Amino acid sequence: MNNIIDYLDWRGDVTFEQSPLNEVDNYILCKLGCPDYTGLVPRHGGVKLGECVQKYFAERGEKADKLGLMTSAFLLPMLRKLPETARFRDLVIRDFVSRLDPERGEQFSALTIELPGGVRFVTFRGTDDTLVAWKEDFMLGVSAIVPAQQDALDYLEEEAAEFEGDLITGGHSKGGNLAVYAALRARPSTQDRVIAIYNNDGPGFAECPFDEPQYRRIKPRLHTILSQHAIVGTLLWNEPDCEIVRSDRPFLAAHDGFHWEVRGTKFVRCDSFSVASRAFANAMEEIEGEMDMDERREFIESLFSVLESTGAVTLTELTEQGTRQALLMAQTLCKNPRVRAVISKLLSLMLRETVSGVKIPAKEYFHRLTRGEEKVEG
Repeated sequence: MNNIIDYLDWRGDVTFEQSPLNEVDNYILCKLGCPDYTGLVPRHGGVKLGECVQKYFAERGEKADKLGLMTSAFLLPMLRKLPETARFRDLVIRDFVSRLDPERGEQFSALTIELPGGVRFVTFRGTDDTLVAWKEDFMLGVSAIVPAQQDALDYLEEEAAEFEGDLITGGHSKGGNLAVYAALRARPSTQDRVIAIYNNDGPGFAECPFDEPQYRRIKPRLHTILSQHAIVGTLLWNEPDCEIVRSDRPFLAAHDGFHWEVRGTKFVRCDSFSVASRAFANAMEEIEGEMDMDERREFIESLFSVLESTGAVTLTELTEQGTRQALLMAQTLCKNPRVRAVISKLLSLMLRETVSGVKIPAKEYFHRLTRGEEKVEG
C-alpha cells in the first residue's frame, strides 16, 4: 500500500504552482505543526520550511526524535524529507504558538503556512501524549467549549486581522475539531475568507451544531476525512457527510493518517466504515446514555486525578507500576461508587493490555466496562 511517504517521493518535485493544494498535502501541512518550534519560528514572522526543519534537527539533537507515545513513526521521516522537495522546502512557516496549562486543562499549538498564490494555511496541533491534552479531549464531550477551542478561534481571528488574503484551516485529531470550531465561530467577515476547512479524523462536538446558520454557512467548504476504522472521528456530533478512506491498520492505529492509502493526489475511498468502527460508535452511545452529564464530568475529573497521582505527566510515562498505583488510588479518591467502579474497570483493562499486549475488540471492551464484567486487579 502506498502512503504519504511514497507521495513525497512521487510528487516532491511538483510545485504548488504546477499542481494546487490537495487533500494529501493538507494532512502533511497539518502534521508539520506537531514538533515544538519554540525559538525557531517566531510568534509574529516566518522562516522558510526547509531551513527551519534542518535547524530543528541540528539544534534539538536526540530530543528531536522524542515526540511522545502518540506520535506517528512516520512523522519524523516525513519531516526530514520535506527540505528535499521542491514542493515544500520554500514554503514559509510562521506565527508559531504553543501553550500547555495544567491548571486550565489546556494544551494548544498552532502554526501558519504561506502557500503560493497568497493563501495561508492555519493548522492546529492535535492531541500530544500529555495527560493534560487527553483530559481536554475528554472534556469535549461535556463542555460547550474547552480552552483550546477558544485559543483556536482567537488565533484564526488574529491571522485574519494581520493578513488580507484567503485562509484555510486544518488539523488532525483534536486539531481537526479546533479547525472546525474556529471557522464555525469566526466572524462572518473571517468566515467569508476561509476557503476550505480540513478535519482529519477529529472528534465532533458535545452539542449538535448542524442546524446553526453558522454551520450551514461553512458546510460547503468543510472536508471531513475519516478512516474506515475511525474511532476518534466518530465521537460526539460530527459531520455525517464525510470522506471514508482506506487504512492498512485496524482500530486505533487507523487514526494515524500515515496509514491511509494514497493514490495520486487523493486518499483511496471506502464505501463504509468497518464493522469494528460501527461497533465502537454503538458502544460509546450506550455508555453516554447511561451516564448523565454530571457523572461524565465526575468520571473525567476522577480518572485524571488518579492518573496524575502516579506522578506521570505523559502517557509515555504511565508504566505498568503506575497503572497499578492508579488502580489503588481509585479506591480512595473516587467517592461516587458508580464512577469508582467504571474507572477501576477501565484501569484494569489498561493494565491487562500493558502487561499482556492483548487487544480487546472495541465492542467487547466497552460492553464489559458497562456491564461490570471486569474483575478489578490491584
